[in-house]
Amino acid sequence: MRTNHAIFPSVYDRYTIFCPIEELEQKFSVKNQGSFRESYNAAPAQKLPVITNKKPGQIQYFHWGITDAMANNKSISPRLFNLTSDNALQRPAYKKILQAERCLILVNGFYVWKQLSKKQRVPYFCYYKYQLPFAIAGVWEEFDDLQDKVNSTFNMLVVPSTGPLQDYQEDMPAILSSEQAVSWMDENADLSRLKEILGNISPGSLKMHAVSPRLTDLKNNDEGLVKPAPPADQFGNYTLFS
Repeated sequence: MRTNHAIFPSVYDRYTIFCPIEELEQKFSVKNQGSFRESYNAAPAQKLPVITNKKPGQIQYFHWGITDAMANNKSISPRLFNLTSDNALQRPAYKKILQAERCLILVNGFYVWKQLSKKQRVPYFCYYKYQLPFAIAGVWEEFDDLQDKVNSTFNMLVVPSTGPLQDYQEDMPAILSSEQAVSWMDENADLSRLKEILGNISPGSLKMHAVSPRLTDLKNNDEGLVKPAPPADQFGNYTLFS
């Protein structure tokens, strides 16, 4: 697992998944098929829980974007772990994956960064009431590495920001309502249906508050990361902006 990250985290490269596994099993009507570990600082290259359209009754564990071995302690380009809806719907290679290999990314919330100046950004935690779990749309794929080992990875779908998130970043995760999640996992969903889902993503009653910039370091992975904190930039400098 990578222990460090770029000083400026990329667009949507951090989220949380910390509720009891039993809560995930009950909400999504699935059974866990791996070793679950809560995370307040989930990041690319880590192995994280997803539900795929090929095994909709199971929680599996795939690497986000690329494997840790491929990451090799280097900064990871957002294009390796985030997939824009435009690319997914327009580029032939991505369209093929979108139609065949979709998944639900299980989260309790995600982090965004508010740009204050060219060099200053403040982290915020985004979540729903009671920090209940929800799903973000994703795609997945399998490949064999040089040692003939099968690896499974997933990418997060992102769409143009709407609502309060417009003030933070241009794109936002493709947050799925319960009904949209069912349609996203439907094996018979065609491209027009998937386009409709991605075109109607809404943050709804999303809540958010400033949190500690400690999340820039992956060695920090504790409940304190989601607690409200005075707005501070990635260098730890406090700011009057909220």
